[in-house]
Amino acid sequence: MLVSKKSDLLLLIIVVFLSFSGNTLQANEKPQETMDRILEFSIKILEKSLQSENAFIRSAAARAAGESEYSGLIPLLKKAAKDSYHTTRLFALQGIKKISLNEARTLSIDMSKDLNVWVRGAAIEMLGELGDGTSGSIIQSHLKSPDRTVRYAAAGALFKLGDESQLDILLDGLKGGSSIDRYQAIGYLGKLNDKKLTPYLEDLLSGNEDEVIFYSLKAIGKKADQDMLPRLLNLMKHVNPSLRYQSALTLGELKGDSGLDALRSLCSDENAMVRLSAAVALVRKKSDYCHEIFSVMIKDADYGIRSSTARMLGELEIQNREQLLLMALMDKNIRVRTSATRAVGMMGGPRAFPLLLSKLEDSQEVVRTYAAGNIIKLMKQ
Repeated sequence: MLVSKKSDLLLLIIVVFLSFSGNTLQANEKPQETMDRILEFSIKILEKSLQSENAFIRSAAARAAGESEYSGLIPLLKKAAKDSYHTTRLFALQGIKKISLNEARTLSIDMSKDLNVWVRGAAIEMLGELGDGTSGSIIQSHLKSPDRTVRYAAAGALFKLGDESQLDILLDGLKGGSSIDRYQAIGYLGKLNDKKLTPYLEDLLSGNEDEVIFYSLKAIGKKADQDMLPRLLNLMKHVNPSLRYQSALTLGELKGDSGLDALRSLCSDENAMVRLSAAVALVRKKSDYCHEIFSVMIKDADYGIRSSTARMLGELEIQNREQLLLMALMDKNIRVRTSATRAVGMMGGPRAFPLLLSKLEDSQEVVRTYAAGNIIKLMKQ
């Protein structure tokens, strides 16, 4: 039984839930019974979605169940881990880690034999994060896999378990092949989250392949330090908007006021995503400059811009976030409403409940699915 710690939150849940068609309290029904009904209703939505013929909906059910962080959904995730669609299996594996490390370890051992290279790679990677000495032999067997993704995952997993001798597999991957092939090595190197490896990624910023530079910036992420400032400022003037966009986000991770003027200048960039990234970076630096960009972007003619704005709002604490997300929740585009629903779940707190409960009756099943998962998460808090 899930019990809210806030009496005002409990009251809010009940009031909003009663506004839905078909939901009526019995004369002798207690508040906790209403909470249990909401939980049961939300779980049924996830179970129904996992039975959908649409693989995209089944994947959403697995991801939403993981986002709920509710142990009662472990059986559902185990079932999703055997789905015929590889993305559903992948989301199930990633989701169960948020609920039970022991279950995740057991599942990752089993899924390290999955037929799909991305699922297999993710399982091996997870063994490096959760495994112990006994996992080493399982991982070692994948070092000579014909699939690049699996080899990189194995090398990274062993590194996390304390065996740095296989790091050369990832470093060699930085040197040749297409930008897509190199991206995999870059991505796994970034996931190791070890600052002593950051210089290898920084060196790639001096190259002439835009995609490699972009992937390297993403991999560096929060590991960026002040020594990178000159390169970031230079990249923020690049002709490629993707590099301006990603370098602005990376600059936002640097502590202090460094680069504020450069970020402010990007608030008037010709590219919408660059303007959005500049606004995000400024919020992260505790600056109030160009916050109006979020209000403009949430109404942009391009649904991709609206969706990206909604998604980012889930991570940002700005004054009018709730109002902007409410606008996105009512968007005509399903992708925007989906992003907004997940963002509201990230926002959390009492104000998120009425917004999410309204999405339990959305016209699209995928939106209802993510709303259900995030409602369950909020009820746990």
